[in-house]
Amino acid sequence: MKVPLGITTLHLSRKSALLLLLAAGLLGFGGYDYVQQSQAVNNAVAVQATITDARVDRLDGGRGIDYEPEIHYTYRYQGETYTSKQVFPSTGIRTYSDRSKAESVVESYEPGTTTRAYVSPADPDDAFLIRERTPFPLRAIAVGGVLSVIGVLAGLGAKNPGQQELRPASEGQPAPRESWVARHGATMHRLSKQLLGICFAAFWLSMVGLVLGLLNTGGFGGAPQGIQAELLGPVGLPLIAAFCFWVGMILSLCLYGVWSFTEYRQLRQRLPAPKPPSPFRHPSRLVTILGTEDGSLSEYGKRVRLTGWALLIAAGMTTALAYLLYTAG
Repeated sequence: MKVPLGITTLHLSRKSALLLLLAAGLLGFGGYDYVQQSQAVNNAVAVQATITDARVDRLDGGRGIDYEPEIHYTYRYQGETYTSKQVFPSTGIRTYSDRSKAESVVESYEPGTTTRAYVSPADPDDAFLIRERTPFPLRAIAVGGVLSVIGVLAGLGAKNPGQQELRPASEGQPAPRESWVARHGATMHRLSKQLLGICFAAFWLSMVGLVLGLLNTGGFGGAPQGIQAELLGPVGLPLIAAFCFWVGMILSLCLYGVWSFTEYRQLRQRLPAPKPPSPFRHPSRLVTILGTEDGSLSEYGKRVRLTGWALLIAAGMTTALAYLLYTAG
C-alpha cells in the first residue's frame, strides 16, 4: 500500500497499516476523552449528593487483578432527581492495581452521608464526584504517538533491508584489532543465555511464592493491611527476589546485546560495496528489519534483528521497572 505524505510516499505493509490504524484509534479516543474531561472539569457546577452505596469491586481480567471504587449516589439538579455511579469525569473506568488505593477513594463516601458532586449543565444526568482528570487519555495519546512513529518509520524504510548477502570471510577487509568483547565473545554469549534462562525461571518461581505469601496473609480480597507485610516476610522476600531476577534479566539482555552488536559489526565488514546505511543510525531501516520474518533475512539481517530486539526488550523492561518503582513510591 502506497500513501502519499508530503514530499515522500509511505510504503505500508499490512502490519504497518494495522499499526497505524491502531495508533489513530488510540490518538482519537485519547484526544476525545481528554477534551471531554477538560470540559467537564471546567464547566461543571457543584450540587449536593447523597451516597447510597460505596464499595470496592474486584475485577479479574487477563492482565491480572484490578480494583474499582464503585460509589452510587443521587442528586438533584434544576428540580430533577438523578442517580450516578461515576467517580471521575471520564468515559472509561478508572481502576487500581493496589486495593488500598481504591479503598482510600471509597472511605471518604459513607452510605447515607451527603457530599459534593459536579454536574455539567449540558449533560446533567452524567455527574461525577472527584473534580480531576484521569491519566488514561494522556497514556493513550502517548502509546498512540509511539505506535504512529513506528508505523511511519516502517513505511519510510527501504523495502528490503537486511537481505544483503555477505562476501566470504576470506574476501573481507583486514580484520581490525580485536576488542575485549570480541576476544571473550563466546563466553559472553554463553553467560548471557544461561543468566537469562535462570533469571526467567527464578522470576516466575518468585511470583508463585508471592501468590502463596499473599494467600497466607489474606492479601487477596482481604483488608489492605494484609499486604503491608515485613520486608523479610512471606510477601517481602518474594518481592525482593522478583526485583533482583527482573534486573538480572535486563542485565543478561544487555550483555547479549553488546555481544550481538559486536558480531553485527564484524558481519558488516563483509558486506559488498556500496554498503547500505547502518540500521542503528537509521531508525526507519531498523524498524523494518525488526518487523521482518527471519526467513526473509540474510545472516547479516538476522544479526541486526536479534541485536535490535534484545536491546529494545531490555529498554522496555527497564522502563516498566522504573514506572513500577515510581508508582510504588
